[in-house]
Amino acid sequence: MISNFMKWYKKLVDRIEKVENFLASFLLGVLACVIMMEVVSRYLLNHPFPWVFELTMLMIAYIVFLGIPVMYKQKSLILLEFIFNRLSLKVQRPLSLIWEILIGIFLVYLSVGAYELQSLQKRYTSPTLDISFQFFTLPILLGALSMLLFNIYAILDYSMNWAGQRRKLGASSMEMKGKGGMCRPKWRSGTK
Repeated sequence: MISNFMKWYKKLVDRIEKVENFLASFLLGVLACVIMMEVVSRYLLNHPFPWVFELTMLMIAYIVFLGIPVMYKQKSLILLEFIFNRLSLKVQRPLSLIWEILIGIFLVYLSVGAYELQSLQKRYTSPTLDISFQFFTLPILLGALSMLLFNIYAILDYSMNWAGQRRKLGASSMEMKGKGGMCRPKWRSGTK
């Protein structure tokens, strides 16, 4: 039953990762087009668009907060791996679990704070686009919740496989990165 849940949960986080990756990439392309349009309009036609600055700020917020969870899931964020990899496997596994739990606590705090910020921002609108400021801070909430889903999977995977490793050597979805490398859940494998 637990393995069925983990398979379903893995599919869920993989789909979320694909959607976020697509949206961030798409928005980055749109952002480049909007900026190019503004440059042409401002310098060649001498007619700047006043809404471009706010739109680019909004798009950058979504690109960043949709991209960070993808980077977190793929383990592309900066880690002190050069120190971590020098530790024995016996020490790495519990430290990895503790690290993920600390990240999870922070993400819960960030999610609550971002949700509270939404209620404060709904009273205000942007000057040129005339949209609620909630749309400018919504990416923080979405990114935090997405990372929390990825984090919960990592904690469950670390916990189940660590307990399984203690009972039966070699039966784990944990994989190693390089010689004596860092323990990673299976869905993080394939990253550089």
